[in-house]
Amino acid sequence: MAPESRLPIVAIVGRPNVGKSAIFNRLVGRRISIVHEQSGVTRDRVAAPAHYGGRHFLLVDTGGLGIHPHERKGPDIFDGLIRDQVAAIVAEADALIWVVDCLDGMTPQDEQIREFMMQAELPIVVAANKADNGPLREGAAGEFARLGVRDIMPTTCTHNQGFDELIHQVLRQIPVAGEPPQDNALRIAVVGRPNVGKSSLVNRIFGEDRVMVSDIAGTTRDAIDVPVVLRDGDEEVPAVFIDTAGLRPRSSVDTVVEFFSAARAQSAIRRADVVLLVIDGTDPGTAQDRRIARMICDERKPCILLVNKWDLVSGETKQRELAAEIRRGLVFMQHAPMHVISALSGYNFAGILEHILALREQMQITIPTSVLNQFLQDTLARTPPSPVGNKRFKVFYGTMVGNPPPHIILFANNRDCCPANYLQFLENRLRDAFFPEAGLPIWLEVRERRQGDNPGDGTRRAARGVKAKQEESYQANKRHKDRRKGWRKK
Repeated sequence: MAPESRLPIVAIVGRPNVGKSAIFNRLVGRRISIVHEQSGVTRDRVAAPAHYGGRHFLLVDTGGLGIHPHERKGPDIFDGLIRDQVAAIVAEADALIWVVDCLDGMTPQDEQIREFMMQAELPIVVAANKADNGPLREGAAGEFARLGVRDIMPTTCTHNQGFDELIHQVLRQIPVAGEPPQDNALRIAVVGRPNVGKSSLVNRIFGEDRVMVSDIAGTTRDAIDVPVVLRDGDEEVPAVFIDTAGLRPRSSVDTVVEFFSAARAQSAIRRADVVLLVIDGTDPGTAQDRRIARMICDERKPCILLVNKWDLVSGETKQRELAAEIRRGLVFMQHAPMHVISALSGYNFAGILEHILALREQMQITIPTSVLNQFLQDTLARTPPSPVGNKRFKVFYGTMVGNPPPHIILFANNRDCCPANYLQFLENRLRDAFFPEAGLPIWLEVRERRQGDNPGDGTRRAARGVKAKQEESYQANKRHKDRRKGWRKK
């Protein structure tokens, strides 16, 4: 069960393009759902905790029910999938916000949705959206009276009006919840190219169709947060899987909706604690896989490589050959462990969760400064760096300042004297010694410091200052004596 499920659930429903996602973003106070004038942008349910007047609840945005007749170009595969998603969240909800459009007025689609809403037997508040002027606000109650709902609240996202009255009416009909649980969940982003099986992987982990899956590339558009509880022995670990839209090359992004989908996916990488990079086993190691992997490396995020669709290639190649091919293409991701899986059959899924929990433990490791410096001293003595010109790279001491990622600062004599390959060597040795097989990138930062300096002890620095003052005083006295003897500096 999700940690947020203790909160009352308020679902926003309605037909496409009436402003559900705009209302959702207004009520949660952040731009989470993608808002666009195109019909049917939202497909999956998007949830986020919200609060108003000290009251806390979980707000859920849903896909539009049905497509307007003049926009339909034949059967739409997403109609049934969206309806199933809406039905699933309505079954869990405590109240519903039914969004209608004041500009269009009452439509046949609203009549069809009315039958669906009445079957829910839940408290319903109608948000008569796009009531941008006085006549529309005044006529909203009469226009939508046929819906059979008593509470009809006119709203407008353009002028940010009517939302206090709307949410106040909703809060009257849901149970009072205490403070929301502390947000200490492990955030796991699932990223990759379009149609590599990201949503199928999330559904397999949950054991249910939590997010929409189809053979059409680009089915997922928003970044969907799906809370879950992982079990590590007797301990329950709250986690959130973030299903993201497939990332295509920038030159191939040809719509505004796809641009915002890619932006949400990149934002998911930045806010994640762990990233699962899903690679298509039938087409591994593409240029776009390398771009996404580089994006993860640049953000210094712990990463696990998942090679999906093993069921389609198991008879054509061996796992060892497939892994070697991917490693050759992603040479900068050698630290990331790899799992060959099948989201369709569930092959090798147990290893993923075990590795995530092991990674979580290593994300809490702190290396004591004394242990780190002993390790550095031994490593530098056994394998010293090659000299650069007539200078050799020397490390005076090191300290670990953060995790994740493990951030280690090395105070050295000269940053330019450290070859890049030697820094990579130190990183690999540190990983083998303290973070084996975890998928953690190690951030080594080299800072220049004169030999003998110690930021924790100013004794030597003070001694040098005293010595410098003594030398200055000695030279002044010497000049004075020389002048008395009649000496002049030529």
